[in-house]
This record gives sequence, structure tokens and C-alpha cells, in this order.
Amino acid sequence: MDPAAPGRFHTLQEAFKSSSHCILTSCSRELVRRSFPSFTDAERERLYRMLIRVMKSMHANIEEEFDELCQTRQVAAALDKIDEFEEEQNLDVLASEKTSIEEVEEKVSRAKKDEIEHLKGLLKKAEESNNALKARIELLKKGEDSTASRDLLNKLTQLNSECVREQ
Repeated sequence: MDPAAPGRFHTLQEAFKSSSHCILTSCSRELVRRSFPSFTDAERERLYRMLIRVMKSMHANIEEEFDELCQTRQVAAALDKIDEFEEEQNLDVLASEKTSIEEVEEKVSRAKKDEIEHLKGLLKKAEESNNALKARIELLKKGEDSTASRDLLNKLTQLNSECVREQ
């Protein structure tokens, strides 16, 4: 493998960051203005700024959780093994051993099957974790996460109260 070329883990990280960025796109000032017509311009601007901060914070938290999960599940190591395995398959198996073709086939086949089973297990764990993160993102997007919704509502109320006191 070319050391300058990005590995599978780097590609996975970039794909995750790109997809999470798409999910957590910020809203426009115009959308906030239309959604809260009874608010004053100053209140809508404060709400808009707060929404942007919340989205940025959520984005950073999701990326951090993903990185921690990958580290815990040793995803990078597993993907490196896949790269190494792929590289080994490109080498001449018969050059290092002077055994019969049947023995080589058996050893390679056994090694492939063992590695495939191990990688399937790691992939299944990563997919389950990814699905859990996607579900969490969807809940956050829909506002069905009561803790996050409650916290956001409390912050909005507090900011609104502060804004009313300032005026």
C-alpha cells in the first residue's frame, strides 16, 4: 500500500464527518424569522445565534463520540489488518514457502476464513454503534430526545428572560 495514500480508516472518518455535517446543517436567519414571527428582530437574532452554537456543539460531540467509539472498538487496527491482508494477497505466496500448492491453498483459505470472521464481528459492532448514533442524531433532529429538548427549552427560556430584562 502506498504510505501517502489514505487508508480505509481515514476514508471512514471522512465519510462519517461528511454525513454528520449534512445531517446537522445550520438553518438560515430567514428560516428563523419565518418560524418565529411573533419574536422581535433582536430575539430572533439571539435565537439564531444560539441554534448555530447548539448545532456546532452537537456536531463536535457526535464526531468526538464517533472517534472514541472507533478507538474503543479498534476500528483503525481492524481496517489496517484488512489493508495488510489485501497487500499480502498481492504477494507471491509460493515464494516464501516450499510446500505443495494444496498446503498453501489450505493455509491461505483457513487464514482468510478466520480473518473474515473476526472482521465480520468487528464490522457488526461498528454497524450497531453507527446505527445507534444515527438513531440518536435523528432523535436530536426531531426534538424527541427529552433531555436534550428539555435542556434546549430551559436555555431558550433563560436567554429569553435575560433578553426581556435587558430591554
